[in-house]
Amino acid sequence: MASIPVQFNQSDPVKQLISARKLRDSLFGSKKLVSGICQLDSLFSNVRAGDIIEWGIPPGLNGRLIPLQFLKQDMPVSVWIYHHHNLAIFASSWISHGIDLNRLYFIRSSSPVSELRPLFLEDTFKQIIIDSPRHLSTGDLAFLATQARQNRQIIFLIRHFFLSPEKGNAYAGIRLNSWQGNKAEFSIQIIKGPETGIIKVPVSQLYNHAF
Repeated sequence: MASIPVQFNQSDPVKQLISARKLRDSLFGSKKLVSGICQLDSLFSNVRAGDIIEWGIPPGLNGRLIPLQFLKQDMPVSVWIYHHHNLAIFASSWISHGIDLNRLYFIRSSSPVSELRPLFLEDTFKQIIIDSPRHLSTGDLAFLATQARQNRQIIFLIRHFFLSPEKGNAYAGIRLNSWQGNKAEFSIQIIKGPETGIIKVPVSQLYNHAF
């Protein structure tokens, strides 16, 4: 198994930022979201720095494999903020999906805006994934939207449940649900975006782009 970068084991946001700043100037990544999968790249072709994308991904349905595709193609230095009961981060699993762990940091936090505020006040991380936060208010969303625009970042906000068209999020440019419906394909339901409806992605396409 590949060695685990130092950022994989740290939880202090200040230490994370210091480490990431050193990498930022030496590791260049794409400014666009690119997965290498036609259906996804078409859907996200108009996403730009400063945008928030909200995902509905209930546990147990492999839905996180969809946003994961955008971390495989020459990504900039990024951070995955997560809060799950009994969740551990296994380096070998991420590596098996083609993720360069020298470019991805991990921080556990249930209230990211209040606990990790320094992280959002600068542009070190160009992609920020906020995975199932326990506490996130409307004011927090407004703050994230402002900082994303100011720092030219893309924020993925992952919810631990399916999103409903009846309950909106004015700060998200795209809102969608993703899940694996059967062994052969993934489903992506677009609730808000350049188009609406459901698109299908064959499982084989995800794993063909793992490396």
